[in-house]
Amino acid sequence: MVQFNNQKKLFGNEWLSKARNTNLESNCYARNIIEKIDTSGQVYLNNIILLFDEFPANPKDKNKLRTQLECFDNTAHLGGVNELTLWDLMRSKGIKINPEPTAKEPRPDFKLTNPDCFVEVSTLNPSKVDTLNLNNGNGVELCHDETIKRIVKKITDEKLKQISYANTKNKPAVLVLFDYTAWSGFGTEFFYELRNFLFDKNQCGFNELPIELSAIVYLERYVQDGQIKWNSNSWAVYYNPMAKYPLPFSFPFLKQFSLSQ
Repeated sequence: MVQFNNQKKLFGNEWLSKARNTNLESNCYARNIIEKIDTSGQVYLNNIILLFDEFPANPKDKNKLRTQLECFDNTAHLGGVNELTLWDLMRSKGIKINPEPTAKEPRPDFKLTNPDCFVEVSTLNPSKVDTLNLNNGNGVELCHDETIKRIVKKITDEKLKQISYANTKNKPAVLVLFDYTAWSGFGTEFFYELRNFLFDKNQCGFNELPIELSAIVYLERYVQDGQIKWNSNSWAVYYNPMAKYPLPFSFPFLKQFSLSQ
């Protein structure tokens, strides 16, 4: 096992002390880490630290990422981990990927080469209703329609400015969705449900989405014994047939979905 280095700035002694002495919620990732700091918790931190040390962002943006990773809020932390793991995944597949420097106007998270495009990373967390039910020990209804509605809202409301930025550079815009909803990872094959919605013969779901969006990439990631794992069986990319700047067929390691398929 790689030994944890307390001298590292990320997840160092100050963070560990704060995590140990804060009344964290039962579902907080940091609480789980502290409870297992001698085993899987330590392994998890080491993995994030190694990726963070190699991440090629400028000092200002890297400091922001450090703050995000160390935040006790699960959503903020996962957002930072998603950026790191996507960057690591793409480079492992031979795709040149660099973080896009932040600016006054909203920008996507990454610039890719081959395929030449911009990428914005987003997270599908459990809905408020599902979270409440889970916290109360109740069951969660399997409802793909609700998840799809949240995806549409995320693209049209939350991420439109980042997506539109790519088009100002005459480049395709890709939204990468990390799925952490209550039913993700349970073999429900939501990626097929998303395909059916986006390419429905009677009412193509892409009609509800902006033409600035060139493609959606769907990913599932999980942690097992502190190690970051991928559910590659559910990986998929969906190409917008009405995109202003179409994305050429790319990412051969993903399931490919288009209007002709």
